[in-house]
Amino acid sequence: MRNTDQNPNQRVSQGTCILLALALSTLGILSISLPASEEAAKYFVLDNGLKVFLLEKRNVPLVNVATAVGLGSKDETAETSGLVHVLEHYILFRGTESRSGSEVSRDIRRHGAYFNAHTGQDLAFFEISVPTSASDFALSNQKEILFHLKITQEELDTEKEIILEEFRQLEDDPFKYATSLVYQNLFRGHPYANPLIGDPEVIQNLTQEKIAALYGRYFVPPNCSLAVVGDFSLEEMEEKVRQVFGDVRGEAPPPLKFEPAKPPEKAVDLDVEMDVQKAYLVIATQAPDFNNPDQYAMDVLTEVLGRGVNPLLYSALNQGPRKLVETIMMAYQAHKYGGAVLAFFTLDPKNLGMAKREAVNYLRRAREGYFSPQDIPGEQQMFAFDHLGSAKNQIKYNAYQSQERGLSMAVSLAQFMILREGPAESNYLENIDRVKSGDLRKIAGKYLGRANFVIVSIIPKKTK
Repeated sequence: MRNTDQNPNQRVSQGTCILLALALSTLGILSISLPASEEAAKYFVLDNGLKVFLLEKRNVPLVNVATAVGLGSKDETAETSGLVHVLEHYILFRGTESRSGSEVSRDIRRHGAYFNAHTGQDLAFFEISVPTSASDFALSNQKEILFHLKITQEELDTEKEIILEEFRQLEDDPFKYATSLVYQNLFRGHPYANPLIGDPEVIQNLTQEKIAALYGRYFVPPNCSLAVVGDFSLEEMEEKVRQVFGDVRGEAPPPLKFEPAKPPEKAVDLDVEMDVQKAYLVIATQAPDFNNPDQYAMDVLTEVLGRGVNPLLYSALNQGPRKLVETIMMAYQAHKYGGAVLAFFTLDPKNLGMAKREAVNYLRRAREGYFSPQDIPGEQQMFAFDHLGSAKNQIKYNAYQSQERGLSMAVSLAQFMILREGPAESNYLENIDRVKSGDLRKIAGKYLGRANFVIVSIIPKKTK
């Protein structure tokens, strides 16, 4: 299966943060409720610097292995734009020192595995899910492709052509293309503005030597984390991990320091013509970073405004007979040095101007909003809808659903081990429960009330 790189508009508003926070709680000595008879966990660091987290989940006969590498698009320059994306592709589909790419694919199929990889702003991910009986293969396969890659110019040229085709496909995906433009403007002047897919000219001229240098620098145990979640004995899995990965060697790359992302100096409003029939609108502003305690209120606010059965932003744009938008979805993405809140709309092009104005005005005024019956005085309180309570319940539901997805948990644990700074919080859902209406108004004022919004509209091509 060819990989699916990270696409911001495909991620739920708080889903990834939930998984990461559950991982956070788990690393905090299992402060989330795990049935002792069914689940156990252990965190340790190998002598070579590889960070490892093991979590037993016996409900499904699968073992899920995820590796995160501390290398993302933020680490690129204009001269290296897209190299992380190329390397991720190459690792997933090309050969190692002992097997060709076709042999790797054959073995993956033979063991009934799901196999994928993703490129992000901060990290690159590599994941595999196998039946319990194939857990040894999953570990040895990941070790081989990550630490014993064989890079040739011929194989690299083949993969480059596939990636260059992705550039053409990107322009056929309105929301994905708009999101790329949003990030380039929302984080202008910061490494998060670097496009995940890269620069086609740089990729076209990429050599074996340049990609090998990147690989040798970053794909070393001290710069990686490994999470294994699934149907196994904790003691036996620890022994396997130590045996398989213990002999891998490599020095950590010199640490790079990035400044926190700064908000845009002015608002941005772009219109891009594409071969579409309706309009696609993305409105975004910066948001709390991965380690910011504001994330809890932002999770709830995103759910209240742009998700669930009764999102307030959708209602505000479609009052009575007026229907400005067809669909809405909001996403909150937390990166290590900054975050983003994005609202995605589909709509009739003739409504675009008014929809942009109304949406931005509503987001700016969210700091004045009523989110629970307690906000409303008098008898009207009994008729008010509890948006705050509903959002909290949905987040809890999503959290427990996330715990059942072993591969998602593994990816989140791997991500957490590299990005988290400072001590672990006690319990994510307890923090969500503490969020009050006043916290939502405060967070809305801080991130939405004075924001310079970045707006990208994908509109139908004008007829001649």
